[in-house]
Amino acid sequence: MKLLARPWLTAAGLVVAAGFSAGASADPATLEKARRLLVENNPKQAYMELIGLQDKLAGNLDFDYLLGVAALDSGKIDDAIIAFERVLAVNPNHAGAQMDLARAYFAAGSFDLAEAGFKSLAASNPPPAAQQTIARYLEAINARKRQTTPGWLGYGELGLGYDTNITGVPSDFGAAAQQSFGIVGIEATGNSVKRKAGFGNAAGAMEYSVPLSRGWSVFAGGEGKLRGYEGESKYNSLSGEARAGGALNDGPTQWRALASYLVFNQDGEAPGDPAPTNDRRIASAQLDWKYSLDPRTQVGLTGQYGQVRFPTNEVEDFDQLYLQATWLKSFDAKGQPLLYLSAFGSDDRAVNKLPDGETDKSKNLAGLRSYAQYSVNPKLNLFNGLGFVMRRDKDAFARSTTVEKGKDKFSEFLVGLNWQFQKTCAVRTQYVYTRNNSNIAIYDFDRSEVSTAVRCDVN
Repeated sequence: MKLLARPWLTAAGLVVAAGFSAGASADPATLEKARRLLVENNPKQAYMELIGLQDKLAGNLDFDYLLGVAALDSGKIDDAIIAFERVLAVNPNHAGAQMDLARAYFAAGSFDLAEAGFKSLAASNPPPAAQQTIARYLEAINARKRQTTPGWLGYGELGLGYDTNITGVPSDFGAAAQQSFGIVGIEATGNSVKRKAGFGNAAGAMEYSVPLSRGWSVFAGGEGKLRGYEGESKYNSLSGEARAGGALNDGPTQWRALASYLVFNQDGEAPGDPAPTNDRRIASAQLDWKYSLDPRTQVGLTGQYGQVRFPTNEVEDFDQLYLQATWLKSFDAKGQPLLYLSAFGSDDRAVNKLPDGETDKSKNLAGLRSYAQYSVNPKLNLFNGLGFVMRRDKDAFARSTTVEKGKDKFSEFLVGLNWQFQKTCAVRTQYVYTRNNSNIAIYDFDRSEVSTAVRCDVN
C-alpha cells in the first residue's frame, strides 16, 4: 500500500527553482497558474496547461520541475522522469527534483533506481517530514522486493491490558432479561455475569511467499493468538489460523486471493450438560483488489465467503457473504496524515433452525469504519479509529420473546500511539471503547479496554 507523500511540495516549495532558471523564458502567469492548480490538488489540469509548452520551454528549470510534478501526480510517469532529469542536469542539488525523481522511478517499478535515490536523500540529512516519506518509500520498496524473492514474513507480539466487560453483557442483567423475555427474577450466572479483569496476550504469525513470474506469487502461512485473564481463566482464549493463496502485482493493480481456516477455543461458563463452549471454526475464501489512483491514493474491493461453525452450539452456525469497499489517502502536509475509510456489509444465513423448527438467527450487517494516523516524528505516530455497524435480524423473535425484530447499533472508538523504538520493533498503547445499542436489552452493553503491546516484525 502506498502511504506516501511529497513533503517538500508546498505553495512556497513550488517556486524553489525560480532562482535557477535556464533555457527559454517562461510566461510567469502560466507557471503561476500551474503552481496554483498543484496546490489545489488538480495535477491533471496543471499538466494540460504545461505539456503544450514543452517544445518551447524544455530546459527552463522552473517549467521542467512544475511539469514533472504535474505529470507524476497525473500518472504520466515517463514524462515526469524526463522532466526531473532535465532539472537535475541544470541543478544536481535540487532536493525536490531528487525526491520526485525517486518517486517517479518507484511508480514506474524501477525499484533499484528508486532505492538508490531515496538512500542518497536520506544521507543528506533532510527535514523530519522528508525523513518520514523516505522511510515509507524504502519500506514499500523492501515489501516489493519480498514479492520477487522467496522468503519469510511475520511478526511476534506480547502485551498487557485491562477489559471492563469480558462477556459483553448489560450492567443490570435481571432487568434486561425481563425486557427481552418477559421473565421476572432471573439472576446472572456464567456467561451472563459482567466480568472485568486484567489480561496478558501473545500473538505471532509467519508467512512464506514464492514469486513465480510476471508479478505472480504464491504464499502460505499461519497465525496464533493467546489471551489469558487474571482470575477469569474460563475466558482465556487460544486461536490459530492457517492460510494460503496467490497474488498478482500488475503496476497500480494488485490482486490477492486466499483460503483460510481458523480455530478459536474458549470454554466460557454456559449452563448445560454437556455445557456448550464459545469455540468456533471458520473456513473462508477471500478475494482482494486494490488500485492506486496516484502515488498517494488507493481504492479497493474485498469479497469473502465464510462458513462459521460452533461445534457445541450448532444453532449459532451460519454462512456469510461479506463485501467491502475501501479508500486510502496519504496527505502532503505536516505530520504526513493518513486516512483510511471502509464501507461493508454482510448477509449471514443461519444453517440450523431454532427449537421451534421455523425461526433462525439469520441477519444482515452494514457498517462504516475509519482510521486516521498522524506522525509526530519519524518514530512516533498517533492514531484514531471509528466504527459503526448496524445489525438487523431477518426472522421475528429470533433473539427475544418480546421484541419482534432485533436491531443493534454497534459503535467503536479507538485512540492510541505507536512508538518505533527499533527499526523492526514498536510499542503500541491504545484505548478502545465499544457500545452496542440494542432494542433487545440483554444485548445492550458497553465495554472499555486499554492495552500496551510490543511488536517486532520479521522480514
